[in-house]
Amino acid sequence: MAELVKLGRTDLLIHPIGLGANKIAAADPETNTEYGGDVLLSAINKGLNFIDTAFMYGMGTSETIIGKTLKEHNLRNNVVIATKGAHEVTEAGMVLNNNPGFLTEQVENSLRRLQTDHIDLYYIHFPDEATPKAEAVGALQRLKEQGKIRAIGVSNFNLEQLKEGNANGYIDVV
Repeated sequence: MAELVKLGRTDLLIHPIGLGANKIAAADPETNTEYGGDVLLSAINKGLNFIDTAFMYGMGTSETIIGKTLKEHNLRNNVVIATKGAHEVTEAGMVLNNNPGFLTEQVENSLRRLQTDHIDLYYIHFPDEATPKAEAVGALQRLKEQGKIRAIGVSNFNLEQLKEGNANGYIDVV
């Protein structure tokens, strides 16, 4: 088994190879969700302990499969789960939303789908144009203080957005 590595500025130790869980969610019609749990179990049995998912991976289906499988096999404490949010489904289509209230709602929905009381790493998947980055990250910091997430990450931020978002030093993983 590979030596575990520290994830960003956290105390989380992960296998250097993680499981990207997009395809277990039937993100395309060629993927069969019946096998998603089997893929997850196989990865865990091979020593992988870092599972990366997102709301966008099957519109929550990836998180649901992961939560169900981990619960059925009592494996939640064996893995580090990272998930992401920022996509809002509207009548006009998919939009990016980093509003603190929306991100809080997204975390609560992810907790429910993952069937867990905490998320190890929660990323803002994509920055939006409207929300000040420090406000969005501040919402995640409040959730971290409540124990709902253990670490804060951002994804797809450019350098200026990263600097703005990390004005208070809350970002753990990029």
